[in-house]
Amino acid sequence: MDPEDPSRSLCAQAQIAASSVSQPNKMHGLRLHTLVTMKIAVEGCLHGELDAIYRDILENERETGEQVDLVLLCGDIQALRSEADLPSLAVPEKYKRLGDFPSYYSGEKTAPILTLVIGGNHEASNYMWELYYGGWIAPNIYYMGSSGCVEVNGLVIAAASGIYKSHDYMRGRFERQPYSMSDLRSMYHTRAFDIAKLSLLSSPDIFMSHDWPNGVEQWGDVQELIRKKPFFREEILSSSLGSPPLQTLLYELQPRYWFSAHLHVRFAAHVMHGHAPSGTSLAGTSNPEALDINDVDDENDSDGIAEDTDVPSRTTEFLALSKCTPRGDYLHFFHLDAPEAAPPSKIGERSQVTFRFHEPWLAITKAMDPYFSLQRYQQPIPPIQDKGLRDSLTREEKSLATRWASAGKHALDIRQVQSFSRTAPLNDSTPAIYRNPQTAAFCEWLGIPNRINIQSMPEMTPMNTDLNDPCSPSNEVARIRQAAFDRKRKRAQGPAQPARNTERVSK
Repeated sequence: MDPEDPSRSLCAQAQIAASSVSQPNKMHGLRLHTLVTMKIAVEGCLHGELDAIYRDILENERETGEQVDLVLLCGDIQALRSEADLPSLAVPEKYKRLGDFPSYYSGEKTAPILTLVIGGNHEASNYMWELYYGGWIAPNIYYMGSSGCVEVNGLVIAAASGIYKSHDYMRGRFERQPYSMSDLRSMYHTRAFDIAKLSLLSSPDIFMSHDWPNGVEQWGDVQELIRKKPFFREEILSSSLGSPPLQTLLYELQPRYWFSAHLHVRFAAHVMHGHAPSGTSLAGTSNPEALDINDVDDENDSDGIAEDTDVPSRTTEFLALSKCTPRGDYLHFFHLDAPEAAPPSKIGERSQVTFRFHEPWLAITKAMDPYFSLQRYQQPIPPIQDKGLRDSLTREEKSLATRWASAGKHALDIRQVQSFSRTAPLNDSTPAIYRNPQTAAFCEWLGIPNRINIQSMPEMTPMNTDLNDPCSPSNEVARIRQAAFDRKRKRAQGPAQPARNTERVSK
């Protein structure tokens, strides 16, 4: 069997060391491209190392004689435009550096291949928030948004940014610049609203997340995972490794492929839906935080794997990758047949791919927009079977289908709706707030209100946010909010218990 055949389990492919950067695959050339076969590169945690990623991908192209058509980056992009974005990056001080991204943002360098990225837990959160619905963070590098779904050559790719923390899951998007220390972390925590939107999709071909779905390790070699990462043992035993909301999406959406990062280890699993994992489990109980997306208000519902012998089993190939380091196992190549051929290209030029909005996702975005909250607490979200929500979704689907019937799929071309535009100036050191014209264009095009960074600011003009002025309104608001947070924390923990950061620092 061809080692790059998309039908082969990633669990088996993971045993082929040649698929990693440390030992480049010499077998790629055995398979020739057809008009509808794509070669895709997937990377784990980036941590600002764009130059290294593209260098390794282009080297693989030279060695194999095959073009890579698409790059997927699974978080911790650290898309810092200048020093002004550093206060919005949640990492220890010793890790605060700009990395390679400013050269791509400025146009000095251009990504050679269409690159889709998601957010992790180490991001320039202020910049990602500008593009909440998705958009170009640099030429040819597209952020999938807090949640999103697009089509590349007809392949449906869905994504969820961030990581899960139960205390923020049911909150709205309340954080505002300048961020308090608490808000700096809650900014990248997964929200029920985004998971509810994703739950309305049909099965995508590929799903991207930074966090792992909770329990997915039970479908792979758990003992090997513990050998590599012994400090995961307690989380595995308590069924608390990974994200319960993503576990639910995994079992509900059943994508063909699921790629993650975050835990800095390569790990493959073969998920057989409708069956229970066998032979590798160390844990005997389900995660009490497992979520039922049919009732997002109830965080105590457990989500198991339903047995249904009448329905043919579907499978999901899961692969997590490490971070970009000289010894990291962070890059994977695979082939996947796509339903659409790439548009023709000139001789000597890199062939391009079609890149469109996924029409059902647009209908979901419109139907769910009334529930988008910018307050601390999320208003109740109807379950996915709710008749009113389903009726609204059907109306939006029909309306959008009518609107684009004459123009065809070309009307959904992302490159026609959104164009990269620099908001923050280059080489700046003063934090500011910007309205992104891509978000404005998307909202106007889709017909939803633009609520992102609309605090009485002219478009692309920084807010007067002087962080060095102790009397500035922004600093006064930040001090008040931080003081309130500190009081609440002390009441909850008591004076004898120092505050602790329980989040894993994935550096």
